[in-house]
Amino acid sequence: MPRPSLTVLLSLILVPLSVEARQATDLTVQTPQSTVSQDLKRLSIEELAELDVTSVSRRIERLSQVAAAVSLIRQEDLRRTGVTTLAEAMRLADALDVARFDGSTWNITARGFNIVTANKLLVLMDGRTLYSPLYAGTFWDVQDTVLADIDRIEVIRGPGGTIWGANAVNGVINIITKDASQTRGTHVLLTAGNENQLTTTLRHGGRLRGDGNYRIFGKYRNAGANKFADGASASNPLQLGLMGFRLDSNARRASRWSLQGTAYRGSEGFVDRDDADVNGGFLQGQWSHRFSPNADLRVGAYYDYTYRRVPLQFEEGRHTVDVDAQHHVLLGARHDLVFGGELRVTTARDVGSAVLFFDPDEQTNYVGGMFVQDEIALDPRRVFLTIGSKFEGNDYTGIDIQPTVRLRVSPSDRQTIWGAISRAVRLPTRVDTAIRLLDPASGRVVIRGNEDFLSESVVAYEGGYRIRPSSRFSIDVAGFANRYDHIRSQEFPSSFGPVILLGNTIDAVTSGVETAGTVQILDRWRVHASYSYLWKELTADPGSRDVSRGANEANDPPFLVSIRSYLDLPHGLAFDGMFRHVDRRPNPIVPAYSSLDLRLGWTVRPGWELSLVGQNLFDPSHPEFGAPTPRRHEFERGVYVRSTWHF
Repeated sequence: MPRPSLTVLLSLILVPLSVEARQATDLTVQTPQSTVSQDLKRLSIEELAELDVTSVSRRIERLSQVAAAVSLIRQEDLRRTGVTTLAEAMRLADALDVARFDGSTWNITARGFNIVTANKLLVLMDGRTLYSPLYAGTFWDVQDTVLADIDRIEVIRGPGGTIWGANAVNGVINIITKDASQTRGTHVLLTAGNENQLTTTLRHGGRLRGDGNYRIFGKYRNAGANKFADGASASNPLQLGLMGFRLDSNARRASRWSLQGTAYRGSEGFVDRDDADVNGGFLQGQWSHRFSPNADLRVGAYYDYTYRRVPLQFEEGRHTVDVDAQHHVLLGARHDLVFGGELRVTTARDVGSAVLFFDPDEQTNYVGGMFVQDEIALDPRRVFLTIGSKFEGNDYTGIDIQPTVRLRVSPSDRQTIWGAISRAVRLPTRVDTAIRLLDPASGRVVIRGNEDFLSESVVAYEGGYRIRPSSRFSIDVAGFANRYDHIRSQEFPSSFGPVILLGNTIDAVTSGVETAGTVQILDRWRVHASYSYLWKELTADPGSRDVSRGANEANDPPFLVSIRSYLDLPHGLAFDGMFRHVDRRPNPIVPAYSSLDLRLGWTVRPGWELSLVGQNLFDPSHPEFGAPTPRRHEFERGVYVRSTWHF
């Protein structure tokens, strides 16, 4: 009997396939925010280097001085590149591999291990965890908000387990929205085009009668159908509507509170069946108190509900409750200490189909632990040592320890040298432990999860150098060498007979370099470019029965290139562009491709901007991920117009 692959299994669960594709398959079978919103328009390169980031250490640090590989996606970047979704916005981060599988599925990773269900990157919004315990990845199709309300997106490449815990293996993305005091007035957006057919946004904010500010918003998005490689329509339009609110107390008080919530509902089309249904929402609250300039406390909690139903394949309803607290204190002149804890409980009911089921179909899991991290000023002006660890328990593997040691040296105000050694883990998931894939002809199990599945782990060695040789030029270089253990494998045959049992017998080593630079060519013209190179080798433990040697766990291009250009023209005009080149993917093969996006913007009058945006302008269509079959999705050239009003 032909041997089914795990890639096929995950696609059956998480990536809806056409009937034809399924038949062919069967044959192969929280962060603290800055207290002041950052005005990101028309900043000099030196001012950009002084911007605050909070996701590296859960405290405010200057971007130029963090001991990690970090890139910042600013509100100005979102506006000037013309991106329409959060997933698309991730293309603006340095050295991030962002690929579309189909109209609703995005595969986003840092430093390798990209698959249809990428699972080694932790994604947060205002500190709320967005990854799914179903497979440890992110359903990007339902992650949305008003893009104009985003203050910044902080992207950390490299392990973040010491601060953020499990699943921050290769990086952390933290989407940080604006305080309600920064969104007073009315914002209206209307976008219309061929690919991005319609996006409408309405948001209004103001002062509360008592103490604080508010905003309420609604958004609707309708993306058109993609095409298959054979030219046929994929008949997969996506519609998503959401509404929400945010309340914030007065920022000048010692004690502050924030409350926000969002509800969404959407549908995703198919060529061969009824639409999929996605809906959910969350309610999140935070409270903080500043005891003194040297000490503060923050407590947060949220409830999150998600529901996803794909006809003929899969249905899940999930409830998650999370509570966390952290304390930040300066001890004397040399110690900057952050410590805290978190407990997250999630309950899900997963209903299968004729080709798969879960055993058990309903399960409650918990993750909880404590962390501590101390930055020690060895030389109060130049040399800083950071040590810390997270001690985290879960009901799959018990206790995981995720330590880090970081050293930062600043020879001058314009230079930073840093190095780090860290460990992080990816926890087992429902897919790893409870999945059962059936042969539709015989009804017997052909792939099964493993109740003894171990945590995947990485030990990462990193280093970097940042320098601003002049007020018009900056460069940032980072290198890494990582060792991975217990990566998911497919053991065949297993102790259960002619059944593939998921295991942990694959190891890997990776190394690479990432570089980014910004140059202010003219006062009105700025260019930012990045390049990354990745090398990896996967091996199997002695006695492993995985003949693929882990090939299904990574499909990465050796290098990525990105260039962004922002040019201000007279009479309120702006001409902006973004070029990307993605090298060839090896397994399954996806040809290398280049893309060009252009935007012509016109500020008609203060508060009103018109834009004409073209995307993927180099070719009529191209694939970005997936096996080279006639039913591989391709993404077409797109043009849309956008009108934005603020009043």
